[in-house]
Amino acid sequence: MPYNILIANKTRRVLLVKWERPAPLETFLVPPEGGVNWTVPDGMFDEGTDFGLRKKETREDKIVSVIRRDSAAPIFRKYEIDEVGYKIYHEIFRLLFKPSDALAERVHSTMSKLELTPSNYSSVHLRVKYPVSGINEKEFTFEKHKSQIIGWATNAVNCAAELHPNSTIYVSSDNNDTVGYLLEESHFAQHFLEVEKRRREGLHSPPLVIKLVARDYSQENHHVEFSNNKEAEGFMSVFEDMTIMGLGKCVAHGLGGYGRLAAALSGAECVVAHRGRHAKTCSDVLAKNRANFE
Repeated sequence: MPYNILIANKTRRVLLVKWERPAPLETFLVPPEGGVNWTVPDGMFDEGTDFGLRKKETREDKIVSVIRRDSAAPIFRKYEIDEVGYKIYHEIFRLLFKPSDALAERVHSTMSKLELTPSNYSSVHLRVKYPVSGINEKEFTFEKHKSQIIGWATNAVNCAAELHPNSTIYVSSDNNDTVGYLLEESHFAQHFLEVEKRRREGLHSPPLVIKLVARDYSQENHHVEFSNNKEAEGFMSVFEDMTIMGLGKCVAHGLGGYGRLAAALSGAECVVAHRGRHAKTCSDVLAKNRANFE
C-alpha cells in the first residue's frame, strides 16, 4: 500500500481501493475518521465494469493502474523495506484503515475474553500450509505433516517467549489443528497447567510461565486464493487475527506475507522470523527455565 500511495502522488491521481473477493473490503476494513478515504463512490462505475487489470492500457479514460500486486511484488517490497521501513508501516496502515463495526466487535470480544490489552501480549503466526517442501495447500492434513508442524510450532513459541518473557502469547494459524495442538497438547500447555496447579496449592512455581491463547479455532482460517468459501463471514476471523496480532507488542512469524503484515502492524520493533530463509532457531525456554528453577 505505501507504494500505491507513492504512485498516486507521483501521477497526481486519487487513490481508490476496489477489492471484492470474497466480499467488499469495507466488510472488514473502513477508512478512519480524519484519514484517507479510499472507497469507490457509489455509481462511479456501472455494475459489471471490466477494469482491465490484466489488459494492456489503451483507453484515454483509463482509471485503474495496470500494476498488480502479483507481478510487482518485488518492487513493492523493496520500496516498503528500503524507503518506508516496517517501523512506520503501521502508521500508514492506520491512516487508511480501521476495523469495520462488525470486525471491531469481534476483536473487542475476543480480547476481553482472553484478557489481552494492547502492547501487553505477543503473538505467534504459523503458516503451515505454505506450498513448499512437498506441501500441497489443497491436500494438506495436520496428521500427514504433524512432525514438521510440531517442530515449527515449538520453535515459534520459543522465539516469542525469548522476545517477550512471561507474556501471554496469542496463537494464529492457517490450520486449526495446529492451534489446537499448541493450546491442548504441547509441552507448553502442559507446563502452564502444572504451574497453575502449583499456584493453587500454594507451592513455589518456576519464574517463566508461557500462557498460550487463541480465539475460537473450531473454524479454520480461509485463504482467499485457495478457499471455495464465498461467504464474507468465513473470512472475518482472518482479519480478526491480523488485527489482534497487530495490537500486540511482539510477533514471531513464519512464511508468507500475512505474518509479516501482522509484524509490521505491531510496529516491527519486536519481531522474529521463526521459519524461512532468515529464520532464527530458538532454544527451549522451558528447559532453561526448569534448570534455573531446580
